[in-house]
Amino acid sequence: MDPGAVAAAELMKHRPCPHCGARARMEEDSELRWVCGVCGGPRVPVEEEAAHSEREREELVKAGRAKKMAFTYRIASIGLSLTGALLAALGVALGAASVAVGAVLLAAAVAAIAAAIVYGRRAHAKREEAKKSTFDAWESVAEALLKVRGSEATAEQIAREMRTTVEDVERMMSFLSVDNRVRIVVKDTELVYTTEAAAIEAQAIMESEEENVDAAHSAGADPRRR
Repeated sequence: MDPGAVAAAELMKHRPCPHCGARARMEEDSELRWVCGVCGGPRVPVEEEAAHSEREREELVKAGRAKKMAFTYRIASIGLSLTGALLAALGVALGAASVAVGAVLLAAAVAAIAAAIVYGRRAHAKREEAKKSTFDAWESVAEALLKVRGSEATAEQIAREMRTTVEDVERMMSFLSVDNRVRIVVKDTELVYTTEAAAIEAQAIMESEEENVDAAHSAGADPRRR
């Protein structure tokens, strides 16, 4: 783990985990980005306290539950697959001695394998649900960070604060902009992000300044006309 990741893992020790309540360091996770080092529940490694909200906590709790259910379904799927394979082997072995016994065992094997497939699909669905809830939690924190800033921010700046990649931030911002929760602005050939309210306020200030300039020009032009 690089020094930046180590710092990110350490910085949230003072905040209790929303899943187990432990004040522990975080660890990187291939699916859920960052997780609690004690219970494995997903977390968002942002130091700014004002960026954390009840919505984030709710989404992280949902993701944690989905992750646990996905693990349970996966274990069930593996167990049923092994059971099905064993029953099929017994069915083939005993089929020569008793066709009826072999047929029963093979039917049970098919049922077990079919159930394993069902549980495998449920495990996949729960993993996707965990990823989505985790993404929603990160979205809420990204939006809150912009509100805390009260101004514009680039993807690089947000990625640095959230200990993630620029591509990840751009993806979050694209979803937030679709919901009109974030405004994407082109400034100096670079994309910057701001909240809708801040963008409206900035637009109003700019329009007011333009009106003042026009008024000043008009006032300065009057003497010349006379």
